[in-house]
Amino acid sequence: MRTIWGIALVALVSVALAQRPAEIRLGIVTFLSGPASVFGIPAKNAADLLIDQWNRAGGVSGVRIRPIVVDEAGGAERQVAEFRRLVLDEKVDLVIGYISSADCLAVAPVAEELRVPTIPSCAT
Repeated sequence: MRTIWGIALVALVSVALAQRPAEIRLGIVTFLSGPASVFGIPAKNAADLLIDQWNRAGGVSGVRIRPIVVDEAGGAERQVAEFRRLVLDEKVDLVIGYISSADCLAVAPVAEELRVPTIPSCAT
């Protein structure tokens, strides 16, 4: 998990320095319901803790992080729709998460199509 957050931090710094937005919108996708929530809820709690610490310290290169959390439950088709919503409606700069290999595989071509950095936590 530390490696994923380290990679995410590097990506966030890149976004902050390249564009200098008012805030970095970070999509976080993890299981918040269903059997896999035993993995997803602690991941969300860790994300909340880290983001809160970063924001209290002035954000990433002076830019605050705004998390937008999505429940990964519901299957690959739903996750593709949620990914599109995160990018097109919520205007996220970066997406992290995806515990399910099936969801990772389904979302990957959409991430490429929409050209949004995506850091999965699955090991597919």
